[in-house]
Amino acid sequence: MKSVLVTGFGPYEEELDNPSGRIAQALDGTTVGAVAFHGCVLPVSARAAPPLLRRTIESLKPDVVIVTGVTPARSKPALERVAINVADYPIPDNDGLMSIDSPLETVGPAAYFSTLPIKAILAEWTAGRIAGYVSNTAGTYLCNQIFYTAQHATAQTTCISGLVHIPVPSTHHGHGSHSPTSPPDFETLVEAIRSAGIVAATRVGPDLVLGAGSTS
Repeated sequence: MKSVLVTGFGPYEEELDNPSGRIAQALDGTTVGAVAFHGCVLPVSARAAPPLLRRTIESLKPDVVIVTGVTPARSKPALERVAINVADYPIPDNDGLMSIDSPLETVGPAAYFSTLPIKAILAEWTAGRIAGYVSNTAGTYLCNQIFYTAQHATAQTTCISGLVHIPVPSTHHGHGSHSPTSPPDFETLVEAIRSAGIVAATRVGPDLVLGAGSTS
């Protein structure tokens, strides 16, 4: 049996009903074939979320970690390619912390690439009529921080990990000014993460070579 840990975030200033946390809760305790899912809801807190993630990974010893978080003004789920070693918050976290140009790890690389098979996941989404794409910026808020934490915590293990950004309507402007969007319904988003977990847990060999780049 392969195990997949899915994390999401709880409520915060812009998302009082955070769908990333609800996805983690929806998948927790479910099994698909030989893949078992575990869910964990992280607080929107730079002080509390990283150690909770590290403890959960140490306790469960999963084969796959998929961290999720929300982002406004994207209409499709995004497979993030890279986590960077910086916190530069556009809004405070739930503790009122406002990090600016702060390293996430004083002893750590400038960036980590996702170790999820992001192109294979994208191909599976496409086959299942779930729209999505590969993104090359995870931002500099808590989503990037937890993405980097997951990569740092699993770097010397066989566990693979990465971030999927969940789209939400852009009714707020803390992350910049955006046009309104219509993201997929909640069940489609749950299926996207479930599918990503199954592909990541069962794929053998290297990722697909599939064009999914961008000009910006």
